[in-house]
Amino acid sequence: MQSLKPGTEKGVSVVIPCLNEEASIARVIEAAKLGINELDLPGEVIVVDNGSSDESVSRAIEAGAILVKEPHRGYGSAIRRGFDTAKYSCLVMADGDLTYDLKKLGLLVKPVIEGRADFMLGNRMNGMHPKAMPFLHKHVGNPMLTRLVRIMFHRRDIQDAHTGFRVINKEVYEQLGCITTGMEFASEMIVKAIHAGIRIGFKDIDYHLREGESKLRTFRDGWRHLRFMLLHSPSMVFVFPGVLVWTLSLMGVILLTVGPVMVGEWKLDIHVMLLVGVLNIVSMVFISIGILAKAYAHLSGIRHDPFIAWLYCHLSFEVGALLSGVLVLIGVILGGYVAWEWVAEGSSGLHMLRPLIFSTLCIINSAQLGAACYLFSIMALPRRMNIVAPEDEETAIVEVL
Repeated sequence: MQSLKPGTEKGVSVVIPCLNEEASIARVIEAAKLGINELDLPGEVIVVDNGSSDESVSRAIEAGAILVKEPHRGYGSAIRRGFDTAKYSCLVMADGDLTYDLKKLGLLVKPVIEGRADFMLGNRMNGMHPKAMPFLHKHVGNPMLTRLVRIMFHRRDIQDAHTGFRVINKEVYEQLGCITTGMEFASEMIVKAIHAGIRIGFKDIDYHLREGESKLRTFRDGWRHLRFMLLHSPSMVFVFPGVLVWTLSLMGVILLTVGPVMVGEWKLDIHVMLLVGVLNIVSMVFISIGILAKAYAHLSGIRHDPFIAWLYCHLSFEVGALLSGVLVLIGVILGGYVAWEWVAEGSSGLHMLRPLIFSTLCIINSAQLGAACYLFSIMALPRRMNIVAPEDEETAIVEVL
């Protein structure tokens, strides 16, 4: 088991975000206390009020919870404030609407306390009570987003990526550096945990019909989850599709440079070559954006990327410039040959469109590759912020060396 951070006591801190949960919050607190008592460990229940306008605050205090205020609205903001306040080594998060049975929090806490896992997720999908989750969430939204997490971040064992009942070692949580404020916080925890390679475990849990009005907004919150995943997976969004399309389109352009290609009864001619060439150019843009996004994440400390680290060791600016130069040389030589033949024929008509298209494609790819390598290299240069005297604040300059 990991050694505890100085100042962190072994025990359980249950964090419950709260926004107008007066009908249920006291019962949730009592259930959490019972769950902690069964573990025979010290513990606390922290209720993070996120701007309640009902009697939630007074009822939470009466039930014996530690009350914390978080003025910035949002699920992630509330959970993060509660986790920052917690003093024990094992952090539990759950909702304040009775959907989770906190008397059974030991199911998720024991593997973390005993050092068998760093992060435990409660899987709701095998213990769903009737009408506990809306049809659209149960059969479309949650399965689709969970499947995307499994595919985009290569973690096939995750069955419920957006469960709100979780337990995590506090020191591990602090290493993740979560920053989101809304419902996408649930996705951020999992994605960063996968990237960090921490031990994630799973347990089936019951999911009950909630008490009170749901705060979840189906399409808005669903989009926030999806947006977060798209921004944190440039490989799946840009690099892999880009490489595939670029390779296939390059092969297509090379074949069509020689002459028309027959596919059954279909004749693929110069018009198709132009279209395939455009796809090749667009795919190179996708590859460049994806690589640069991965480089930014790697250099900014968002996540360690072995592929980018390898590229920085083997793809210097000089190598990129050399590759770009070879491509542009091929394009210029081929374009020059086409121009020579055109002049030799008396400039009456251009009959070598295929090699001209290929020549143009080489030159454009060269420019794209050279520009991407330049930015890729300059991103890794040292950075320094020049701090000027207060009286010169209006002329402050950020210098990038």
